[in-house]
Amino acid sequence: MALHRIRRISAPSSESWPPALPAGRRSGLESWLTDAGSLTRRLRQHSTQFELRLLRQGAARALRDEYALLGLPQGRKVWRRDVLLIADGVPRVLGHSVCTLTALRGPWRLLRHLGVKPVGDAVFTRPQTRRSDLRVRRLRAAHPLCRMECTGHAAGPRWARRSSFVYAGEALWVSEVFFLAEEA
Repeated sequence: MALHRIRRISAPSSESWPPALPAGRRSGLESWLTDAGSLTRRLRQHSTQFELRLLRQGAARALRDEYALLGLPQGRKVWRRDVLLIADGVPRVLGHSVCTLTALRGPWRLLRHLGVKPVGDAVFTRPQTRRSDLRVRRLRAAHPLCRMECTGHAAGPRWARRSSFVYAGEALWVSEVFFLAEEA
């Protein structure tokens, strides 16, 4: 599969996560948090066995801070996908993606049929896709993404990154929560 270079765009003003740099420097995971390439591809390169475990996919509620990013009122249903990226049998990253349901009927319709394929396989192969700047944040243990089941890790604060992928004027927001202990 040919990978295309994704053009960068600025994150919207409603985005409250700080820019990846300098915020990611104190994480111990700077190269993972600031790498603008495909996270799935990088995990595959750093492991002998890679697995994607689909936790949830379909119409659901977004996280509270995602409604402003999507331009929707609080409580409206969105398309939501949560996956666990597992390298060498160990959960490494929780992937969380959201877009409007109208985008799922339009430019992002291919997301409905991903199954256990990574979202990155869809976004990094479309040359017209633009990606916002990466943003990072240390999530508290009480954050919904840190409390998700099936991570194989005790709940606790975790570093995460977030960006949007825009295709045909519709945004797909992707957040990734890291369970990596150190730079790899």
